[in-house]
Amino acid sequence: MRLLSQVNLNSLKIVESAARHRNFTRAGEEQFITASAVSQRVKSLEDQLRFKIFLRGGNAVSLTPEGETYVSRVREALERIVAASMEATGQSQEHVLKISVLPTFAARWLFPRLPLFQQQYPDIEMHVSTSYATHEFSTSEFDVEIRYGDGRFPDLSADLLFKEDLTPVCSRKLFHEILGDKPLSKVRPQDLRHFTLLHSDTCTQNWQSWLGFAGASSVLQQTKSIYFDSCMMSYEAATAGLGFAVANRAYMASDIRAERLVAPFAVHHPNTAGWYFVCPDKTLPARKVSLFKKWIAAEAALTQSQLDSEIGY
Repeated sequence: MRLLSQVNLNSLKIVESAARHRNFTRAGEEQFITASAVSQRVKSLEDQLRFKIFLRGGNAVSLTPEGETYVSRVREALERIVAASMEATGQSQEHVLKISVLPTFAARWLFPRLPLFQQQYPDIEMHVSTSYATHEFSTSEFDVEIRYGDGRFPDLSADLLFKEDLTPVCSRKLFHEILGDKPLSKVRPQDLRHFTLLHSDTCTQNWQSWLGFAGASSVLQQTKSIYFDSCMMSYEAATAGLGFAVANRAYMASDIRAERLVAPFAVHHPNTAGWYFVCPDKTLPARKVSLFKKWIAAEAALTQSQLDSEIGY
């Protein structure tokens, strides 16, 4: 057996990449080598260590229990090496905040407010990724995620920003085309049967949930439907006049205030789930994380206060 002191640093980088991607081909693409070369490097390191790092199965691979522990420590060591190198060249990552955000949350709520954060903290450089997937913080580059759920995220710190609160919306033009000058106070959930309902593949139960809550479940069988691959597209379709979308009020509030959209129903359906600020459960989070958490919590509280005042809470 070769001495462990002779372990090649590039081999460690390749193993970390393979563990992160769970795939030798993608690791090879990242490291500019072939999948076969990745496999050979992994095999050589496993021979030196005398235990299996990966369980192989087709194109996908998974870590063994020993591999999980080993890769975790390798990743920490590589991060320290990178940090030391960046400090030595004045390129510290302490000012870079990397966040993963749900696409609709980003487009409809976060992005319009993000310039305020940049104005307050110009020294913090934002790297924003939008994704419906959640990530393992131990194997990803993200400092923070905005996740949707019930707040139970094991071994992570999760702070509620605001809960989902559903209400149907449509364009003002379409509303008047179908219902004329009917006062909003006279509109009933059953009137939705005259409109097309806009559905989302990522929020499949929202219409059924809201109509059931409003006592108008029969509308689903009485009206036409159009389906979209995301909530964001269903909202855009509502703005374009294709029909009614059922939407989170926090996302649509500015459009309703600007009278681009109409939200005619007094029935607002609160959900037990909501959007959470999620990060690793550390005693002393980095300054960039603490500042962003404080800022986004204040913005979310302001949003909730405005929404509550609009429906008389």
